[in-house]
Amino acid sequence: MKHRLILLACVGLILNSQIAILNSQELPQGYFRNPMNIDIGLSATFAEIRTNHFHAGLDIRTGGTEGHPVFAAADGYVAKVSISPWGGGKILYIKHPNSYTSVYMHLSSYEGTIGRAVLKEQYAKQSYSISKLFAPNELPVKKGQIVARSGNSGSSGGPHLHFELRQGGASDLHTHAVTINPLLFGLPYKDNINPTIRGIRIYPTGGTAFDVGANNTVDVDGPFYLGIYATDAAEGSTAKNGPDRVEVLLDGTPFFEYATERFPLDSSRMVNALVDFPYFVTTRQPYLLTRTLPGAKGPWIPTCLGDGVFRLNPGSVHRIGIRVTDIRGNVAERVVTVNVREGATPLEKASGSGEAVRYSLPFEHISDSYFVKLSAYTLYADDRLVIDGKGQTVCINPTINDIPPHQAYSLGIRGTLPGVPEEKTVVVRVTRKSGSVRHTAYKTTHANGFHTAQVRDWGEFTLAADTTAPTVRPVNFSDRKPLKTTVLKLKVGDNLAGVETYRCYLNGKWILAEYDGKTATLVIDGRGKLQAGANRLRVEVTDGTGNTTDLTWRITK
Repeated sequence: MKHRLILLACVGLILNSQIAILNSQELPQGYFRNPMNIDIGLSATFAEIRTNHFHAGLDIRTGGTEGHPVFAAADGYVAKVSISPWGGGKILYIKHPNSYTSVYMHLSSYEGTIGRAVLKEQYAKQSYSISKLFAPNELPVKKGQIVARSGNSGSSGGPHLHFELRQGGASDLHTHAVTINPLLFGLPYKDNINPTIRGIRIYPTGGTAFDVGANNTVDVDGPFYLGIYATDAAEGSTAKNGPDRVEVLLDGTPFFEYATERFPLDSSRMVNALVDFPYFVTTRQPYLLTRTLPGAKGPWIPTCLGDGVFRLNPGSVHRIGIRVTDIRGNVAERVVTVNVREGATPLEKASGSGEAVRYSLPFEHISDSYFVKLSAYTLYADDRLVIDGKGQTVCINPTINDIPPHQAYSLGIRGTLPGVPEEKTVVVRVTRKSGSVRHTAYKTTHANGFHTAQVRDWGEFTLAADTTAPTVRPVNFSDRKPLKTTVLKLKVGDNLAGVETYRCYLNGKWILAEYDGKTATLVIDGRGKLQAGANRLRVEVTDGTGNTTDLTWRITK
């Protein structure tokens, strides 16, 4: 079975060499095995639409429990191990002789020699979070070998195994890599259930969007584009997973086609430009838009007939067909008849106020009290930015496309806070909702009187002080009291800049402590390390502005 990279003749997309090479190769069928010994049921499918990214793999269900054996999908060697309280948590990368890399995320532990190598690296670095590359001869693995245990580490929303198959990439196995739907390699997956088209919206270019609902016929006043919300289900899987493909036909002729069988990881954030982003944030319903923006095109999101906007003659009647397909070829279809009203004169989309910004060029706005600097391709299309600075507050908002920037831009704010040292001052984003105000801090540098951060949001920004040290509170033990457990837990919190580093010492020696970012909990496994009688546990936690809490407990085993 070959890679299905859909190329519509009317698009004329120029493929980069990496994608072209991938398209010319056949995917090896049966080369990779199911990474678990349970039937594949999915809580998330490949390329599901998420905020700021496509889902890059399969989320294999584990019955809500951790500790299931995870098997090497094929012969190869451990090329990398990465551990973080966030993101994929405990991650394992296995490189295979056929140029693919299998990736396993949210693990609870590593098995055998892999686990020992990981523990050795953590103690050598005296850090829970590590990123370690291995040579081909260090940790070889065989297909079917147990390499890890499933878990819920990192930013996981519940126990499962996230599994990917990648090709290409730099030494970090991420940059410039392309991720491919693992189900295309012949993994066993039962799906006899059709997708569901849950909603269709009409977006007039000069008016307000509206839902088609159950109507089979709608009236429009001029140019418009479509939004389509569809989900997929399968035996043993959740009911609202993402589909594989969406096609739109105008009077039987292909007009738009969207396939998600592979994508470059570097481009994942472009997902924000493919959907009605404000509606998605509000409803969690990702309406895929037929309209395309020039800065969000690639061979993995092909479209047809220009920019995906329907420009139909007044007084005409057309049939728009929508076909949604899942990875096993199950189909959902719907036809909507569109009447273009006679003599309608719709308004063109407003050009917006503010400063003109070309998406393909860098942009700078500099004043005495603040500056804003965007690299080329920070936006997905030409736009206008309204930038308003008052005192130590700067508001930055686009007026045409309400989509987050594709990449971070530099924001610098000049000023001092009374009685606050420069290094304790941070740039924060201000979010106002239902009468409450929330501050989200960015890592901030200080030079020439400016406090500078790299931000990937629009909105209101200001300066705030973080002079408060983190909080550290034991959960299942107390000072000078006998222990009832050998696995010690502590809650850690910070008021603004966030926890930056932590170090734990048992009887004067550094000891590994796992930090769960979801629950803000430090877990120290003292088995084999706690000595009979009196012990001293010291925990030192530092936040992003250098405030430190250093506490010691006397505990008795």
